[in-house]
Amino acid sequence: SNLSFLSDSVTCYAFLLRPLGRCLEPAGDNQLVLVETTNDMTKATIPEQLAFGGESGPWVVNVSETRECPILGERGSFQAKFLSFLASEGKTLADVSGWFGPTPAPPVAPDLNTKLVDAISSLVEKCQATPMDGLGYRKLRLFSGVKPTPPGEEEYDAWAEQTTHMLDEWQCSDIVKKQRIAESLKGPAADIVRCLRVSNPSVTADDYLKALEAAFGTTDSAADLMVRFRGTFQQEGEKLSAYLFRLDKLLHAVHRKGGAEVADLDQIRIEQVARGALSHDLVAMRIRTMYKLKPPPSFTELLRDVREEEEMILARQSVGNTESYKRGKKRVRFGGVNYLCGRFILNVCWAYFT
Repeated sequence: SNLSFLSDSVTCYAFLLRPLGRCLEPAGDNQLVLVETTNDMTKATIPEQLAFGGESGPWVVNVSETRECPILGERGSFQAKFLSFLASEGKTLADVSGWFGPTPAPPVAPDLNTKLVDAISSLVEKCQATPMDGLGYRKLRLFSGVKPTPPGEEEYDAWAEQTTHMLDEWQCSDIVKKQRIAESLKGPAADIVRCLRVSNPSVTADDYLKALEAAFGTTDSAADLMVRFRGTFQQEGEKLSAYLFRLDKLLHAVHRKGGAEVADLDQIRIEQVARGALSHDLVAMRIRTMYKLKPPPSFTELLRDVREEEEMILARQSVGNTESYKRGKKRVRFGGVNYLCGRFILNVCWAYFT
């Protein structure tokens, strides 16, 4: 029953035994003793039996199967230590790889205020645009549609052309545009817009113009107006700038009817000027030779070039007329002097011979 003999009889073996505990074998009367060695040993270096002098024996040695783990030195890396820990726990890297993945993003709360944010943004935009709408602006001319046109009012073509241009220039909401159109109308024209607004409250400013065009504009279709535009030519004695004004008025009528896009107006205009101008017009001759070599100019650019050429030609003609007048006056003066000299000589000869 005393286990001290295990520790006292270590001289015959190359290791030291330290008893840890004992118990009886459940299936027999044998006694099992659990011992621990102080030296590092392997299964190959441990004997199969132990015999001690003066004691019963031999003792059969049973070695339990254990998993060998690498012994780390003082400078062992953290990875080796971690792998050793996993091995002692019976785990592998595959078992713990999911623990070290990217940190999941916190769940996003449902955006319940999207509509509120959109409504606030829309309100801010309207508040920012409202001061611009209230600033001073050029009012439209009055138009009533009464024939003959009363004093202080405009004919429909002139009013429609100005209104179309101003609608493109105004940086305001469609509601403000409709208000500005309505305040420039009275009489039958105002009645048409009023009835249109009552029948369809969601009408736009363009719908106002279309209704007025149907009531007071020309009855010709866009194709008919384009035929008239193509058949408009410069007349004898008419300046090219005046011809250009006539063409532009017809071209805008075609545009209001939907017969031409805004991007195509410049090209259509320059082609008709080159085609319909007089063949002996000096300004038109220069336009014919140059218009295909560069992009089509706008109406203002073309009108400026035409007027500059006309003023230059007029100045040259004025200088030529002045020089002709001076030469004619000089000839008259010299002719009078010769006549007086001849008259004097004739009188002297007459007095001498008589």
